Amino acid sequence: MQLPHTEKGTWNLFYMRFASPLFAYLSRQVTNRQDAEDLLLEVFLRAFREEILLEGWPEERQLAWLFRVARNKIVDYYRHERHVSWLPLIQANELEDKRLMPEEYVEQQEAYRQLYRAMQRLSPAQQELVRLRYGEELRLIEIAGILERPEGAVRKMLTRTLRQLRAYYTLEGEKES
Repeated sequence: MQLPHTEKGTWNLFYMRFASPLFAYLSRQVTNRQDAEDLLLEVFLRAFREEILLEGWPEERQLAWLFRVARNKIVDYYRHERHVSWLPLIQANELEDKRLMPEEYVEQQEAYRQLYRAMQRLSPAQQELVRLRYGEELRLIEIAGILERPEGAVRKMLTRTLRQLRAYYTLEGEKES
């Protein structure tokens, strides 16, 4: 694909503006740098093919679109690779923190198990929302773009999800008592 000469500068600015946050996101999702770089290239090739830059979209909408494409590329990548990009909470429980006293470690492990069980009670959409906000540390506007929903709706959904998670976590704690 050859960029028209008059648009090269525009596409370069587009790349410079969005490559860093996209690469950071992709790097957190895949296990090696080269795969993240390949996925970043695929995202920008898709943007070029779709000509989203030329449609006069605001910067926030362009970024949200790019993040959604990046997310889809990651899903395709893992479908192809047949492995998961993040460590399940149950395995994280098995990691030992040497600085904790034995009783503190046991309490921490129980809190992780309790949180894991509470998270499992949320719907897949709610789990994804929590992962995007706290696992990926995305802002609400970025999540709204990925989920293709208004920012206000995402904010309300997150508030409800956290309230529900808190209730499930409390219930799980009461079951243990």
